[in-house]
Amino acid sequence: MDATNAMLCWNPNSDQVLVVPWPDKAGHASGYEREALAAYKEVREMTFEQRKAHIFIEAMHLIVRDHVNPIAVHQALLGLDEYRKDCAEDMPGIPIDEV
Repeated sequence: MDATNAMLCWNPNSDQVLVVPWPDKAGHASGYEREALAAYKEVREMTFEQRKAHIFIEAMHLIVRDHVNPIAVHQALLGLDEYRKDCAEDMPGIPIDEV
């Protein structure tokens, strides 16, 4: 899944963060206060490289501004191609076949 067809959802001051398919027809995002990525047209129109940068910026917003648990953010973002492509091969959760 990539950021053009995925929505990042989270609750500030928690470890509740999730990546769900966008549009979220199944309602997985209900109960989450905030959302990002494919929910916004400008993200869907970005290049792959632009989305990679955007995802890392969003991660910092979740961690620093919204006080979301960094490990929870990392684990959720592993569901995005753009995030996994720029993680070091020895990062927890990175499949061996992706390095």
